[in-house]
Amino acid sequence: MSDHHESLPPELVEALLRLCQGDFAYRLPRSRARDDRDTAAFFVNAIAEELERVRVTSQEQERRLADFMDRISDTLIRVAAGDFSAAVERDFAGDAPDVLAYLVNNTVAELGSSVAAVQRKAEEDRLRLEALVAERTRELDRLAAVDLLTETYNRRRLKEIGDQEIARATRFRDPLCVAMLDLDHFKAINDNFGHSVGDTALCMAAAAIRSRVRSHDHVGRYGGEEFVIIAPNTPLAGARRLGEAVREAIASVDFEADGRRVTLTTSLGVAEWRRGESLDAVLTRADSALYQAKEMGRNQVVVAGAAEEESA
Repeated sequence: MSDHHESLPPELVEALLRLCQGDFAYRLPRSRARDDRDTAAFFVNAIAEELERVRVTSQEQERRLADFMDRISDTLIRVAAGDFSAAVERDFAGDAPDVLAYLVNNTVAELGSSVAAVQRKAEEDRLRLEALVAERTRELDRLAAVDLLTETYNRRRLKEIGDQEIARATRFRDPLCVAMLDLDHFKAINDNFGHSVGDTALCMAAAAIRSRVRSHDHVGRYGGEEFVIIAPNTPLAGARRLGEAVREAIASVDFEADGRRVTLTTSLGVAEWRRGESLDAVLTRADSALYQAKEMGRNQVVVAGAAEEESA
């Protein structure tokens, strides 16, 4: 018995080879005779169409995937630069890339919220720290300028203010006076009652001075039981009246210590600043007037000009 091999029609062989080479657009002509050849052409063409559809679909998916990866990359670069408003544009196809875009967008949004919360907290902490530093700085400035016992200016700050007031008086040609006062017999208070009572006397004297000076006057403890008043825009007559008011206020101080009565008096020297004069010079003249008040019996006000005339 001999083998019988039926060969394929040449056009069918050609079609199959074209399909194997990837030419999915190739089609066999059909006779519509519905014979074997027409049926074979029908199936070959159907396979070619399906392969073409698969090819086109695959290419479209590859294109969409490449485009998606570009969008993902751009979004992540913006997020890395701190732009948490970045989002991957979605096509809502419901496929894997669209689901991934949804997850990326949610993650970026949550990350942005977390970073914003951290930044708000950091800003709040920074503002609190700045406020605390400013408060501590003000307190340090106050401590550097104030006599802690009497809560009046200390000597260093008083001299700074004095120089500033002299500069202002020079510029605007305003009068300026200073008064130097010393509590009478203060050593006896410390010796008889102790230094704590002496401290109380200093505090009460400072309070009495503050009760009589004006808001733009400056009061400072110059040393020991000595105080200085700087009176801007004040002529000599006004400064003398101010000195008398302060003397009377201190003379009204009256308190008890260890069952004994403690009273205070003070002597004051008043001087008016002269154009071109330094602060130290006018303070020296006020101190000389103060010394004259002590020599004349204490508890009184002496004006520098009058004291200088008497000395002359």
